[in-house]
Amino acid sequence: MKKSALRVGLVTLGCDKNTVDMEYTAGLLAQGGCAPMPVDADPDLAPPDLDAVVIMTCGFIADAKQQSVEAAVAWAERKKQTGRPGRLYIAGCLAQRHGRELFEEIPEVDGLLGVGQMRDLAGMLANKDGARRMAVHDKPCTEITASLPRLRIETGPAGWLKIADGCDHRCTFCAIPAMKGPMRSVPREIVLAEARALLRSGVRELNLIAQDTTVYGADLYGNYRLPELLTDLCALPGDFRVRCLYAYPGGVTGKLLGVMAEQPKIAPYLDIPLQHLDPGVLRSMRRPNQNANVAGLVARIRRLLPGAVLRTTLMTGFPGETPQAFRRMLDAVQELRFHWLGVFAYSPEEGTPAASLPGLPARATRERRRARLLEAQAEITAGLNAARVGRTERVLVERFDPDRNCWRGRGPGEAPGVDGVVWLRGGAGEFAPGRFVSATITAAEVYDVSAEPSGAGG
Repeated sequence: MKKSALRVGLVTLGCDKNTVDMEYTAGLLAQGGCAPMPVDADPDLAPPDLDAVVIMTCGFIADAKQQSVEAAVAWAERKKQTGRPGRLYIAGCLAQRHGRELFEEIPEVDGLLGVGQMRDLAGMLANKDGARRMAVHDKPCTEITASLPRLRIETGPAGWLKIADGCDHRCTFCAIPAMKGPMRSVPREIVLAEARALLRSGVRELNLIAQDTTVYGADLYGNYRLPELLTDLCALPGDFRVRCLYAYPGGVTGKLLGVMAEQPKIAPYLDIPLQHLDPGVLRSMRRPNQNANVAGLVARIRRLLPGAVLRTTLMTGFPGETPQAFRRMLDAVQELRFHWLGVFAYSPEEGTPAASLPGLPARATRERRRARLLEAQAEITAGLNAARVGRTERVLVERFDPDRNCWRGRGPGEAPGVDGVVWLRGGAGEFAPGRFVSATITAAEVYDVSAEPSGAGG
């Protein structure tokens, strides 16, 4: 009698780069005869009969670390009480950074691995000797030199294409270089092969991700960089679009903007993480391109890339952020009018230079400033969305929402998971996920818009 496949639950926490690593893990497990499946971080919402669970953790900021620890503890408690899952593994950034503590404090953990150790994890699951193992490498393994099998764990027509990982920047608040090591580009032939595979699987939007996508190729090639990669991606056959995320301002060159404007498959969208808009705070953060003329950059993008939609991320309450510095950031946000804005309240991270800087605002102050920025941004986003009413956009249909009795999708100006959505009128059988529909915007809320279909394709 054939033995049933090992049922392995996959809990993915943190950023979309973790999603890609977990999909590599799923591919390797499936290749080894396991049955991997995505499950919730809450064991009560997951199948009760799993043979093993893998938690891909995040260690970026305090809230993310807490979420990872809570998930690990919850699954350890489930294992202790019920014997299921039979084995529990923790991987990823938090394991890379705090592996020894996790291994000692959660005895129910069978194996612990760091960043990029997908093959090691598959090997651990195949081992049946019952021994606990902490196998975190001293140096994180972000370099990809050969194609990995990949099994998608996210449904829907948007996919993540990781073109690099690790970071060479040395921002004083950030522990990512310590967790992930230096920047390593994925060779172009592997990127293009993975893009083809994603498109064959039904993906219709390739979202390019890295710690900084604009430095792609600097460690591998001379003249082959992000603009050349984008050109090659757009040459792949099929009807799809490409979106650039995590583009640091210093790498947003005229050449990059030219390629984006020339290639119809590229969404006129840029996610440019700025972190702050006060020169003094940026110097303390030791941000790359801290002296960049952001207002000039934004004006240049809007001139060279017609209809550009811009997203950024900012931080409130960094050590030394005075009320005047915060006001300068708030004024700049209102002047620059980004369409989308994410805001984090600063949290000190052990081992980073900023953790010992003087002048840390009180937590209540950090959170109050965050709320004030988001309040100002809500007015901006609402106004920009209202201006879309009457326009026709090419909407990627994602799924039918029975509660609203309409379809959910996204236009070129909405990235998955972080921006608003387009609510498209139509019955359950009218469209299909992964279809592009030409639609006219009819109404706007603060973050989402409603639309009427005006034709297929668009």
